[in-house]
Amino acid sequence: MRLMKYLKMFSFALFVFVVVSCSLPPDVPVTVEAIDKTNLYNRFAIEESQDVVVHALNKNGVAVVRATYKNIPVYIKVFATSKGILWYVYPREY
Repeated sequence: MRLMKYLKMFSFALFVFVVVSCSLPPDVPVTVEAIDKTNLYNRFAIEESQDVVVHALNKNGVAVVRATYKNIPVYIKVFATSKGILWYVYPREY
């Protein structure tokens, strides 16, 4: 019984953390120069312009862009965090 209570409390706390941390705008606005420092546009052929990505990051804190890497289609999920810009690559169907 006690274990169930702790599991419910942990699940609720985890849910609140995920909801609060998802898609919050960054504390410091992202600039095109910050995007340039990541070298994303040098490593990948990204379909969206840098201005569109900067706008999405400043509005939502996250942007998902379509790109190709060595002729392999991928999605890049870009996050604006307090520590800087983070990005993750996910495969895309051909």
